[in-house]
Amino acid sequence: MEIIKKPHARLLIGIPVERYRISATGRPPQVGDIVVLDQGYTSEDGLPMVLVYFPSTGDDNLYEAEVYESELE
Repeated sequence: MEIIKKPHARLLIGIPVERYRISATGRPPQVGDIVVLDQGYTSEDGLPMVLVYFPSTGDDNLYEAEVYESELE
């Protein structure tokens, strides 16, 4: 069985509270977090964004967030 590694990136800045959702066992995003990239899209203001997840052990994620590509390294 082949293991597929998902693309990831580092958060460069803090994410506003209205753009993330914390899981029951999670925490807010922090600068320097290595997040897994999911779906890319264009925001209402025309800028590129991506849905990201901060994985935890098991199948859970600590949070999911909508970030501008410019907020990622």
